[in-house]
Amino acid sequence: MRKRNSILIPLFLVTTICGLVISLTDHGSNSAGLALKNFLKSILWVPLTNFFALRTDSLTLLWNVLEDNQTLIVYGGLGFFGVLMIGLVARSLLKSPKDKIEASLLKALIQEKEKAEQTAKTKAEFLTQVSHELRTPLAVIIGYVDCLIDGIYGDVEGKPKDILGRISKQSSDLKNMIDQILLFSRLEAGRHQPRIETVALGKMVGELKETFGFLARQKGLEMTWPLGAEIPELQTDPETLKEVLSNLLGNALKYTERGSIYFRAQYVLATDSVAFEVTDTGIGIAPAALDTIFDPFVRAHKESGYQAPNGLGGIGMGLAIVKKHVEQLHGAITVESRLQQGTSFKVVLPRIFVEQQKQPSKKSSRLLTLLRRTGDHSKPDTGTESPENSDQKKSA
Repeated sequence: MRKRNSILIPLFLVTTICGLVISLTDHGSNSAGLALKNFLKSILWVPLTNFFALRTDSLTLLWNVLEDNQTLIVYGGLGFFGVLMIGLVARSLLKSPKDKIEASLLKALIQEKEKAEQTAKTKAEFLTQVSHELRTPLAVIIGYVDCLIDGIYGDVEGKPKDILGRISKQSSDLKNMIDQILLFSRLEAGRHQPRIETVALGKMVGELKETFGFLARQKGLEMTWPLGAEIPELQTDPETLKEVLSNLLGNALKYTERGSIYFRAQYVLATDSVAFEVTDTGIGIAPAALDTIFDPFVRAHKESGYQAPNGLGGIGMGLAIVKKHVEQLHGAITVESRLQQGTSFKVVLPRIFVEQQKQPSKKSSRLLTLLRRTGDHSKPDTGTESPENSDQKKSA
């Protein structure tokens, strides 16, 4: 901006001075004025005359017109150029401060977005690399421990065998955690693509009921499996869907000591989608944890005051992976919870998976929307809903 003004203002002054000099010399009678006028005429019009003289005879009439009206043309050209310079300078000086602030904020937002994307990419690459380096030697350790337990290198009995069993279990748990980090890194980087197939929901629910129903009976929990009538086949990734439901059912079993667990699948005709619901009567989730429950490395049970037994705490990746999987299948997940009363997760997936094309322009529109909202101070906050009178709810 300053560089442009430093060029336009001198140009405007030069054109104004030239116009004034020509005007004075045109009406002056002294020899100095006439000399200056002849000099200007010689450097402006004689070269033009020689140039057009070499052209065809058809330009002669045009040149005669210009020759007769050269003073008018010079004044008109200088005047037009001067007005143009004044307009440009005035436009730059009169530019709204709000426009300047918005442009500066937009530039800052774009830079911060790029930095955040680069940071996320670097973090994902780091986690992937470290996880791979940890997983390989851990697999070797598990293999040797299993060989010792099986007696391949000699009989092991009594307390040594019990210790080896604990080592194997802890190593397997650590391997599962590393696998979760690897899976989340692939999901975040977009390297885990769904494999769409036709899914018969009744068969999948039967397999889940067989596994988790047995575990619920071991804990003395009641588990119900109402399945909505006439649920059509789904076009989705069966492995991903099963992993999502297994994770939610596993959490319900883990954090419910007494009471019941409720699983329901229902077809929603209005939206041509299928809704899955997992509800328990467990410890619930604290209101402060609902906002971050789907973030990676977040352990919501700590906020709820739950002391997890050794080996049940996890690293807080389960729900983050569930959310990524649901988004990958173009669905949505919500959670409702009351502390010490229970939690309900609801997953809604489209019945038919449709590949969606990426629209990079949405990011720019989001930035502009955010920019407009930050500059709008005229709308007061009218929210009056009390958190004590409503369920704690989080949608992702």
